[in-house]
Amino acid sequence: MVKPMVMVFLLFILTTGTRGQTANDVNWAKRVDTGSQVVTTMQFYFHDTLSGSNPSAIQVAQPQSSSRSLGGFGSLMMVDDPLTEGPDKNSKLIGHARGMYGQAAQNELGLIMVLSYCFTDGIYKDSTFSLLSLNLAMQTVREMTIVGGTGLFRLARGYALAQTYSINSSGDAVVGNQELSPFLNPYCLGFLFLIKKMKKEHVMLILCTIVIAIPLVQSISEGRKGVEKWFKQLPLKKQKVTKLHFYFHDTTTGPSQTAYQIFESNISSTTITQFGRAFMFDNPLTVEPDVRSMTIGKGQGFFGAASFERPRFLMNLNFVFTQGKFNGSTLQFLGTNPILNPVREMSIVGGTGVFRLARGIATAETYFLNDTSSIVEYNLVVLHY
Repeated sequence: MVKPMVMVFLLFILTTGTRGQTANDVNWAKRVDTGSQVVTTMQFYFHDTLSGSNPSAIQVAQPQSSSRSLGGFGSLMMVDDPLTEGPDKNSKLIGHARGMYGQAAQNELGLIMVLSYCFTDGIYKDSTFSLLSLNLAMQTVREMTIVGGTGLFRLARGYALAQTYSINSSGDAVVGNQELSPFLNPYCLGFLFLIKKMKKEHVMLILCTIVIAIPLVQSISEGRKGVEKWFKQLPLKKQKVTKLHFYFHDTTTGPSQTAYQIFESNISSTTITQFGRAFMFDNPLTVEPDVRSMTIGKGQGFFGAASFERPRFLMNLNFVFTQGKFNGSTLQFLGTNPILNPVREMSIVGGTGVFRLARGIATAETYFLNDTSSIVEYNLVVLHY
């Protein structure tokens, strides 16, 4: 059996409380107020069910291309998944994970996750935190980003490390006892995550462990001991500024197609802005405008026409870097792209790897555009630790 999936959430929340104050009225969470920030650690389980008469995740979109790609590229699921105190689905309900995930990579299993964790138990009742990231679910270890929260998680941000526990091809799951390191135990947050691929016989079961901690940071290669070391050194860390420049290639037809329509509204074809039409994309990032120049990563996610008046796309985008010192790191975008403006500004709301706890600004300029493809020049300024 493979090792458990471990997810470590780093959240910054300012507070004026008394140093060392703790708050615990539930068995699955511990909250510590240090005076300048709050550290919350949790353990619970996430149940994502696609089969049977009462599924918690339902496919809402899929392009025709999905059946021909690994993992069903472009498929999109809407979820309302229960969160429970224990691995048994009948154990105490503490909340729900609500939102969407979709297959955003053409050649591997890469899920774009857009989820709000909504709690209903104890002092966390009516509090939420939001996850926006790419989950490369077949990698041994992957990192995901927390971009905000409400209630007790107001102004929170952070990240998660994930490691797969088990994969079951039949759809049935049996989860054994967790064995956690002394550093994580007993303040861990785990969830049961069932992901179904395009073919019914392929079902992935993942047991996750999550820690919500403010502020807690590590690189993926450091492991759990590195987390503890970084936590102690964080007050000495200084914020960094990184500038990036590259080209984003989006192709909607032809043999080199990288973006596929996944759904549209019943009025999309009658509006000048194609309102309600959405695409899933897996676009190359290159150092030069020529798509044959050096590839440094991928732009993966989905965008949709979200304005009646002028062409404006709602962008849910991950830049995944695959070369140089940023290899394995990501940046997350969420915002509106007024595509006809000469220069557009968009928000960087999070990152992983080198860009952990990132914030920043991206400017986009259209370099080339025709009926089938576009090349967009990006300049980024990123603040990170």
